[in-house]
Amino acid sequence: MATYKVFTTNELAKRIQACTHEQFTGLLSVTDTQNQTWSFSFHQGYLIGGTGGVHTIRRWCRQLLEYCPRLPLETAYYGSDRFQYCDYDSLAKLVMLGKVEQKQMAAVIEANITEIFFDIIQQGEQLYSGSEKQPIFEQIPRNTKNSQLALVPANRALHKASQIWEDWQQAGLLDVSPNMAPVILQARELRRQTSPLAYDNLTTLADGNRTFRDLALKLKQNLLPLTQSIMPYVRKGLISLSEVADFNLKHPSSQTVNQTSATITSSSISSVPPQKSNATKRSRPTAPLIACIDDSRLDSEMMSQLLTQSGYRCLSILDPLQALVELLEYKPDLIFLDLVMPVVNGYEVCAQIRRISIFKETPVIILTSNDGIVDRVRAKMVGSTGFLAKPIATEKVLKILQRHLPASKYL
Repeated sequence: MATYKVFTTNELAKRIQACTHEQFTGLLSVTDTQNQTWSFSFHQGYLIGGTGGVHTIRRWCRQLLEYCPRLPLETAYYGSDRFQYCDYDSLAKLVMLGKVEQKQMAAVIEANITEIFFDIIQQGEQLYSGSEKQPIFEQIPRNTKNSQLALVPANRALHKASQIWEDWQQAGLLDVSPNMAPVILQARELRRQTSPLAYDNLTTLADGNRTFRDLALKLKQNLLPLTQSIMPYVRKGLISLSEVADFNLKHPSSQTVNQTSATITSSSISSVPPQKSNATKRSRPTAPLIACIDDSRLDSEMMSQLLTQSGYRCLSILDPLQALVELLEYKPDLIFLDLVMPVVNGYEVCAQIRRISIFKETPVIILTSNDGIVDRVRAKMVGSTGFLAKPIATEKVLKILQRHLPASKYL
């Protein structure tokens, strides 16, 4: 693993170029001073995926709507609580089934990565201009699979994002995030100052639930001129900009469970827009999120049922090769990790987890039926917090959770 400080956009470009020239295969992640994380998957120097930031699911779904219009996504994008095509592997399977063309998949991947690059650049310009605090990049080698369908030249995606950012700055939108959602404040005055068509579009769509990027897609307009057309009304106080939550990602139905390598149960995983404090009313924070990395579907489902019935949220990861990507995206409070898995074992995954700075203190509990002293010693050597023997017993799991997750944090 290599760790770098990123001081400028040019330095970011150098790190991306280094991964290309080294023909790097693995995960490249960046975490800013506000604990926001993005990650990029590389295969032999080419990008094959990106995730993280404020709108992981919303962003991905937007690219699918744009480049895979035949997929049944309209309902999912505008309000459904289920979304099944949420990662590289699920989209690759659609290509294999002939439901999506390979060039469409490549377009989705590249557009998704380009948006992420733009967000990182804008965030960096706002947070780190003249500041001594810098985000941290971490380079984590790992195996990849199904990686030949969509290989995106990293420099090309970064160049596109940099050009969009340059145009964005020149338009005077330095501090305006395309992830913000316009919402009408003064409808009567807005109607007086706009054309009937513009007013109808604004009142229908500018409801605080659609970002600038969402509106551009819905209206089939270019993002920059659309944002420029709305900003005068924002500056006049007729329209305000608000943060908007990501779409919910809930446990898929039994018909779609095989299409994803990770599923979340019990509660949605999404960013929540900030709310005004209320001294007379205390709301209960989100329940702890527990990750279970286990290639056994039966054991994974047992653990998921046990956790959700006990009031926890569960992130089930069946594919250990996808574990780091999912962990970086959702940042669980505790991780259960199976020891015996194909391709990569629990020791190797645990060592990779411990190389990532944000997981230095996260409890990692090794699951195995081989409860021997040698296994325990080796598990400790790679950084595991504890050991749990299979078969899974409810009482033992709950004791571990109570020991490692302070109840006061979630009350």
